[in-house]
Amino acid sequence: MVQGLKDAQVQRETDMVMANPVLPADVLKEVVPGNIRNADHFLSFLRRFVEYIKTRLRVHHVVQESPAGFLKDVASKICIERKPLRFCAERLASLLRTLEITDMTEYGALTLITHFATLVSTYTKGFTIIVEPFDDKTPTVINPILHFSCLDSSIAMAPVFTRFQTVVITSGTLSPMDMYPKILDFDPVIMSSFTMTLARPCLLPMIVSKGNDQVAISSKFETREDTAVIRNYGQLLVETAKTVPDGIVCFFTSYLYLESVVASWYDQGIVDTLLRYKLLFIETQDNAETSYALMNYVKACDCGRGAVLLAVARGKVSEGVDFDHHYGRAVLMFGIPYVYTQSRILKARLDYLRDQFQIRENDFLTFDAMRHAAQCVGRALRGKTDYGIMIFADKRFSRQDKRSRLPKWIQEHLVDSFCNLSTEEAMQLARRWLRRMAQPFTREDQLGISLLTLEQLENSEKEKLERQAQGKEGVGGEVMEL
Repeated sequence: MVQGLKDAQVQRETDMVMANPVLPADVLKEVVPGNIRNADHFLSFLRRFVEYIKTRLRVHHVVQESPAGFLKDVASKICIERKPLRFCAERLASLLRTLEITDMTEYGALTLITHFATLVSTYTKGFTIIVEPFDDKTPTVINPILHFSCLDSSIAMAPVFTRFQTVVITSGTLSPMDMYPKILDFDPVIMSSFTMTLARPCLLPMIVSKGNDQVAISSKFETREDTAVIRNYGQLLVETAKTVPDGIVCFFTSYLYLESVVASWYDQGIVDTLLRYKLLFIETQDNAETSYALMNYVKACDCGRGAVLLAVARGKVSEGVDFDHHYGRAVLMFGIPYVYTQSRILKARLDYLRDQFQIRENDFLTFDAMRHAAQCVGRALRGKTDYGIMIFADKRFSRQDKRSRLPKWIQEHLVDSFCNLSTEEAMQLARRWLRRMAQPFTREDQLGISLLTLEQLENSEKEKLERQAQGKEGVGGEVMEL
């Protein structure tokens, strides 16, 4: 066990476990409490803690408390102090290593309990505990869940800022940038936003705010079930499928909204119309089904048939799948992907951000939604030679408070004439732009703009050598003076 703690310290010092710092630094230097050193005593200790968790889950109303309150209740009811709880994760790992257990799947639940014990006894601030007796979707079925939620993002970044002298945070969707120093609790030395250097306008962002019947489209709650809005969304997708070759990816605000819209499209005959032009694939909450849909979507695009993929913001497709070149010639964002505002975890975090960082609820919700919207549409543009259409299908995107939160590289192409469009106006712009993109585009067209010429490379290398020579002369001069 002592060797295990030493190994954990070595791994931390060599940056091997920075991605998942379960053990706090002071735990590695403390002596393991005597009541959990013996394996039998430790298992008895864990059994008492698990029984306590089971009793806490027998509730009929929502309970929310701080880690400090939770630890106080643990000490008063089962006489377990905070200190031994902090060693639970490493003590279980040491025991499993001693027993030479290789298949850890059987002990996954117990490992989760020990990690919870270590974290709840380590971080008394920036976290909250919420016990829900049932799922909001099935309020009549008792299905208790204990959430240990992190409210302060700076806790995850603190080890990085402590260990490294210079940290560079970079992404294509860090917008608005002034929000990150607040929620991550750091003072930036340099904060800058850059545009993309392109030899041709290879992205076409548009905001479609109404259908051809002039009915405004939006995913807000009041119009979510409006058949006219759903029909206009379907017509926008059908017209896009007619106009745009190869692959089209559509993002919805939630799985529930995706299912509702697709069901209405079936009833209205929109799905049958869409299938005349492209194949249709849908992301589900099942990982295996989604992987299978993605595989066949790629096949349909490769063989020239073309396909439409319906996905969800914050889902698997939006987080880590790139649709470069013909896999994503157009991306449609149906609505603004606001997070579910009735979530108790979200409400707790909003209260924390307001009290600790003076961040207003609406500002954070809009920041989070626009960041995910930019992340979704950014799936279509993955290189200098790539090109794609980005359609924001919601009238609220036309507002300045929403547009200003998009990344700079999107804003500079989103001119006023591309905002507040109808479906037909957007398709006219798309056809004109696609004809332009279809023109020959060679490597020579990019030289000096998005690619360096041979002369620029030679000049850069020459300047580099001159700087190195000047540096050596400066060092030599100082040595001579000494």
